[in-house]
Amino acid sequence: MADLFIGLTSLAWGLAGLTVAIGPAVALVWARPILLDPWPRFWFGQTILLIGLLLMIGTTALMGFWIWAVCGALATIKACLLLGAPVSWRERVLRWLGTWPPWLYRVGGTIDLALAIGLAADLMLHG
Repeated sequence: MADLFIGLTSLAWGLAGLTVAIGPAVALVWARPILLDPWPRFWFGQTILLIGLLLMIGTTALMGFWIWAVCGALATIKACLLLGAPVSWRERVLRWLGTWPPWLYRVGGTIDLALAIGLAADLMLHG
């Protein structure tokens, strides 16, 4: 069952990375409600927290366990910051994200896509 959830995580991660790599303006459109509205922030934070814990616990049998454990730990930290940060800090983060050049979003999306493909390949080969 964990393999199914890890596979779905890889698929969602890859689609998000591909979307941001192709259209970097989408990142700010997604970030605004996630950072400012309480309801989307809660659900997104809970989902990222669950995915982070799943990556840390559910990938122990995979070959690149340390990579997925680090990704899971970073996702868990990001979710905790998202859920617990004050409004002023989240508004500053949103303004800061607005100053990034488009190529930086593309690089981030490409890295996300590469990690998602790596997770799917590791799952298929060693899972």
